[in-house]
Amino acid sequence: MVLYITGALNAVFSLNHQREMKRYIYNHQNEDGGWGFHIEGHSTMFGSALNYVALRLLGEGPDDGEEKAMERSRKWILDHGGLVATPSWGKFWLTVISLSLSTSFEKNGKI
Repeated sequence: MVLYITGALNAVFSLNHQREMKRYIYNHQNEDGGWGFHIEGHSTMFGSALNYVALRLLGEGPDDGEEKAMERSRKWILDHGGLVATPSWGKFWLTVISLSLSTSFEKNGKI
């Protein structure tokens, strides 16, 4: 997330690295569509929200992923209270990203 915020994501990670990061995240998605706090954990809002956002920052669309992985994760998040149910550290990172996107939009007129 920090590399995205600073604009260095593509400079630090090649497209092959980014593809492998997405594959790793997808491989640890739980059957219910969410992600845990750690790779073997049950789905939590913190894990699900940050992994979903990480995939979006890596270029995944809202309907991407095998077996509707992104759609299933979004459904899990919404079914469990939405992003407002994210614990404080999750809200912190989501706020930092939001501020980054807002600043980018103000400077460039695009996100």
